Amino acid sequence: MKLQVTFETDSPSRLEGLEGAVAIVYQDDRPLRGLAVRADWRLNGFLSRLVVEERFQGEPDEWLLVHTQGRLPYTHLFLVGMGRRGDHTEGRARRTLETVAGKVALAGLHALAINLSEVVGDTMPMDDAMFLFLEGLSKNYPDDDLSDPPYRPALDAKQRNEERLQAFRDRRQELVRAREEWDRVQEDAADSQELDDEVGEETLLDEAGDLPSAQEADSGSDSLRQASGATEEQRSRRPVAGALPPELDDSHVAAQASDMHAEEGDSPPDPGSLAEPELEPAPERTVHVVLVGDAESLSPMRKALRESGGDASASLAVEWSR
Repeated sequence: MKLQVTFETDSPSRLEGLEGAVAIVYQDDRPLRGLAVRADWRLNGFLSRLVVEERFQGEPDEWLLVHTQGRLPYTHLFLVGMGRRGDHTEGRARRTLETVAGKVALAGLHALAINLSEVVGDTMPMDDAMFLFLEGLSKNYPDDDLSDPPYRPALDAKQRNEERLQAFRDRRQELVRAREEWDRVQEDAADSQELDDEVGEETLLDEAGDLPSAQEADSGSDSLRQASGATEEQRSRRPVAGALPPELDDSHVAAQASDMHAEEGDSPPDPGSLAEPELEPAPERTVHVVLVGDAESLSPMRKALRESGGDASASLAVEWSR
């Protein structure tokens, strides 16, 4: 798994490519603050109505998942209750960060925004909060890209590979049928040529006055009838002016392919010579984390990531920008 971290001083409501955002609500913050109040404005006061109707109060460990109904550039909005500001501690902040990481992973989000300063306040350094949150994300997402929650790019790559494999199987089966039909046509042509040669020899004998016996005449008649029957199928395949062509099944398609190759003087390709399709590797699961805040809160996190970038023993695979 890989984490992509982006730092933004703008509101998530103006960011594209997100699947969800996390808004922190304190029990004694009225009106709402931070990401919650910005989302509330775009949702026409829906979050404020939840608070007024006491359907969400911001109590400790209180959670609510809101569908934004297209009013925000992301679909999922997580409301996280933090209790009262005066009761906020480092222990509660750490538990909340770990819980948020587990919730967004369980929801299958791979692009989310969060303001960590709203979670920790002044209870712990911002860089420690960032690494704690990122480590929580890396632990909660499964190693298998196709496990629940599945990674959509990996599913798309799997589907494309299955389509390539199915096309390869269909093509190979088509070549097998064409090769079998071509062999049959070649055998029929050889038998027909042999009969034509026999009839020609008998005709030369008749012209020379060497009349065959009655038994030989009967044999010659049978040979002529067999030759006529052998070519009847070939004549039936010829198009008739003004008539609609018959519907062809797979065997006729293979026969046409064999006839085409026979006319060109070569046999259909060997099915075993068909190259295996090149399959694309499954992309690595990547979670994009947008850390929102002011320049003062984002600066120590940027510095911490910059310094950890040269640490080969770092347990997190993190890419970051801005």
